Amino acid sequence: MLAKTGMDRLDELMKGGIPQKSNVVVYAPPFIGKEIILKRFAAAGLEEGERVIFVLTDKSFADMKEEMEKLVPSYREYESKGMVQYIDVYSSSVELKEESEWVTFVDSPVNRERIASSITQSLKKNEGHSRIIFDSISTLIVYSDAKAVFRFLQVLSGVCKRMDATSLFSMTRGMHEEIEVQTIKHLMDGVIELREEGARFQLRVQGCGEVISRHWIDYLLEENEIRLTGAFRMGRVA
Repeated sequence: MLAKTGMDRLDELMKGGIPQKSNVVVYAPPFIGKEIILKRFAAAGLEEGERVIFVLTDKSFADMKEEMEKLVPSYREYESKGMVQYIDVYSSSVELKEESEWVTFVDSPVNRERIASSITQSLKKNEGHSRIIFDSISTLIVYSDAKAVFRFLQVLSGVCKRMDATSLFSMTRGMHEEIEVQTIKHLMDGVIELREEGARFQLRVQGCGEVISRHWIDYLLEENEIRLTGAFRMGRVA
């Protein structure tokens, strides 16, 4: 079974989508489309009738909700049905007070035990396949010892897999030592990596089951959309 990404050409590149129960890191510098991949993946899950859990360390649940409402016209309906849950690790640190029945607040990115237990409890509430959007690993590493974060992710990735969830973990390129990046990649089932090469944006997929090409593929960044333009077998504009 494959989990669609919500982007047709990316699904085509990945022969239908991400293998279910996979843990995949989306590794990219800021502002070149990482957030679009996360939101599109969440939207595609809702459209497939799957529940979505957002784990947020860099923005509040209210900010994510607002962004998703712009992308998915029926988002509030999905939310009212209990198909969206938030684990908000951001709001408490900046003293935001807005609440919702769909949110679990965690007081600090350092409180990894609370983050893990909240994810587990949310998954237990869900029947069938779930999707997890974890945004981001980078914040956890900044606040904590990197080795402790690696141990946390090793356990969490196993829990997500056992509890029938497909998970995307975002990580910001340029914030970490190479050994940290390679360790995170080792923990995952695949990597969707973005880069800016001169005036071109490029994407490649590592792991993630079968894909048509492992080469860098050119893409265009549009509002709430990533459009692959490169030829899959050649890695350049078709």
